[in-house]
Amino acid sequence: MKDPLQEKACNSKDPETPVKQSYAKPVLRVHGSVKNLTRGSTGSRADRQGLNRTRRGSDRRIKENIVRIGDHPLNIGLYLFDYKPGFGETWGQGRQFGVMAQEVESIMPQAVSTHPEGYKLVDYAMLGVSLKAKL
Repeated sequence: MKDPLQEKACNSKDPETPVKQSYAKPVLRVHGSVKNLTRGSTGSRADRQGLNRTRRGSDRRIKENIVRIGDHPLNIGLYLFDYKPGFGETWGQGRQFGVMAQEVESIMPQAVSTHPEGYKLVDYAMLGVSLKAKL
């Protein structure tokens, strides 16, 4: 049996009548820079020294105050977070933007490496994510 409301919505020429539309999955678009996304963070000591241009400490174990804010096209999360004490001096103070190495490792293991201290690093260039500000 046809639903009369659905039939009316599909057949009506009346602009006041809502028409059912198919769902379109949102598309990730990058607008601005990581600096803007992290509200003006000055970056990390490693970045200022010219080190680790694309590889970042991305292990969930070295992060806190983690909030998922979106999805990468590879179906991994995009997050805002703070590095735990002891990691911020190397990787950046204040709010940061990035991914979780454990998620990346399950989708693209070649983008993940292990730091000598045992935590995981992600090569953001392999994910198509630039850590440098683009103006």
